[in-house]
Amino acid sequence: MCRFVAYHGPPIRLAELLYEPEHSLIHQSVNAQERKEPLNGDGWGVGWYDRRVSEEPGVYRTLHPAWSDDNMRYVAPVVRTPTFLAHVRAASPGLPVQQLNCHPFPGGRAVNGDGRAKKDVDAVERGRRKLLFMHNGAFGAYRKVIRKLQNELDDDVFFGVRGSTDSEHVFGAFQQVLGDRAADLSVDALADATVETLSYIDALKWEVGEESASTQANFCVSDGESLVATRYRHPTDEPAQSLYVARARAFHCEDGEFRSEEPGEEGAVLIASERLWDEESVWEKVPQNHMVKVNPAREVSIEEIKPSP
Repeated sequence: MCRFVAYHGPPIRLAELLYEPEHSLIHQSVNAQERKEPLNGDGWGVGWYDRRVSEEPGVYRTLHPAWSDDNMRYVAPVVRTPTFLAHVRAASPGLPVQQLNCHPFPGGRAVNGDGRAKKDVDAVERGRRKLLFMHNGAFGAYRKVIRKLQNELDDDVFFGVRGSTDSEHVFGAFQQVLGDRAADLSVDALADATVETLSYIDALKWEVGEESASTQANFCVSDGESLVATRYRHPTDEPAQSLYVARARAFHCEDGEFRSEEPGEEGAVLIASERLWDEESVWEKVPQNHMVKVNPAREVSIEEIKPSP
């Protein structure tokens, strides 16, 4: 199982959150504390937004383990962003370890291209290209489920899937479920499509005769303006993967010490698989089968997930 972190707030240097906290994501790549296997060394990635340059995110993904990636150590101190997603990967058994399988995944078909100039791309495709998605968990009977899912994806979504992971194929399903709502993205559109995607994946298990297989789906998706993350497992006889949310007026590192300004206040939000530092007044554990929604004003709500039967 992987580990991830997402941030939405005042612009911050990537290094302040990726490297500076005592239990940063880089530290979790070699010594995760809330999963049985502490290593997450099958590649990693960071996606970030800078609306001064583009509505589409920048994405950096590599097979290098996060703890030994010298390139990002030089890049992270000079990149400031109001929103980013970062992920360290522990590949599911049977899935290839390759760069295209590293999270976060960008939406749409911008990398492969489809022969159209950017100005000629329709509003739905433009919306998809704003998206970033990452996943911590695993899908039981995924070979049967993903094979059926592939057959049901529309061409415009299917040919946007660049790697071979179950996670990216589910992101394809999310984009298909999102549909025309991609043309006018909002936190509610992202949240509703996330719940609908979970319902769809669970329904596929029934269709392939694997209804008792475990869906473990800690998702995180963003369009650069909003964040949605889930802590989800079905059936619910075992605990879901860990997930936390932190709120403060701002987060920053000062003289080697990480600080939270006015903990609990709106302004900056962190969502993380594990707490990046110990500060009880900042971190809240997300209940199982609940969703975190962060709107463009950085207001946070935590809601129960109720997929359709």
